[in-house]
Amino acid sequence: MRLLELRIGRRAWAGAVASATALIACLSINPVHAATEAGTAIRNVAQVQYGIDGQTSTIASNPVSTRVDELIDFTVDPLPACGNPTGDVTAVGFEILNTGNGDESFIIGEPVATGNFQVTGLAADANDNGCYDPGIDPAIPYGTETPMLRPFARYRVFVLGTGTLDGSTVELPVSSRFGRRRVGEVITGAGEGGSDVVIGGTGGHVNGRPIRTTSVQEVQAELVKTQAITARDGSATPMRGAIITYTLEGRFTGGGTASDVVIADPIPAGTAYVAGSLKLDGAALSDAGDGDAGNFTGSGISVALGNVPAPATHTVSFQVRIQ
Repeated sequence: MRLLELRIGRRAWAGAVASATALIACLSINPVHAATEAGTAIRNVAQVQYGIDGQTSTIASNPVSTRVDELIDFTVDPLPACGNPTGDVTAVGFEILNTGNGDESFIIGEPVATGNFQVTGLAADANDNGCYDPGIDPAIPYGTETPMLRPFARYRVFVLGTGTLDGSTVELPVSSRFGRRRVGEVITGAGEGGSDVVIGGTGGHVNGRPIRTTSVQEVQAELVKTQAITARDGSATPMRGAIITYTLEGRFTGGGTASDVVIADPIPAGTAYVAGSLKLDGAALSDAGDGDAGNFTGSGISVALGNVPAPATHTVSFQVRIQ
């Protein structure tokens, strides 16, 4: 019986180690779930229950514990463009995200650019709005170490420069405080609470995903169309006589100005336009091609917006009746 107890105790100890190892492995492949923080001690005690002559006894194994290693991993990704350059300075933003399981800081290297963009320096995003603000976002030198970032906390930085961005590539190298290392390398006792450090899939160094830029003056347009049906009985059934209200939302992002903008939509087959239903941003437009922006041509509608400075959103709506 004692031999039985000893074997179960060993099996429980091995199971505890295997569980801890699996937990550490999950830190790099399943960031959606909250990771156990580095340095956390995982303690386990197993039990064996047995009977002798009708009496039940329970014996506990020796306690075993393991400390969760600190995983060093992070990403460096570009931020969306923020419109026009500020004065003579153009800023290209990057976000450093700590994807490890412990508090960690990262070292920002010297940016590399190709094309006609000349790097002049770096700036930290002091107000964390993702856009460079002169006088608010301070300049920082190459080699700056970020503050300690909690797991899945971020730090934003801007690469500042001059010259044209058209066709240029901007890259930001970032390293962990342990520098470039072999993936899976263990640094004994260097982590939180005396835990070991394990170098994740980045190898402790990331060349921030290169950005191939276009001019920040370029406007990007998107048109989103939705519909709502109202039948005579108040339902949304698309039956004869039901009214369909179409809504067209024109979204203009980036910087600069989109010129000679016209939103147009043909009247669908099997329907008839509802006279006087054309609107722009909630205001009624006339159906005739007269002095306002709207026009019903007999086969479709069009709304002339003219020159639209970005960012901006305009909404066109009209109605048709199912025949």
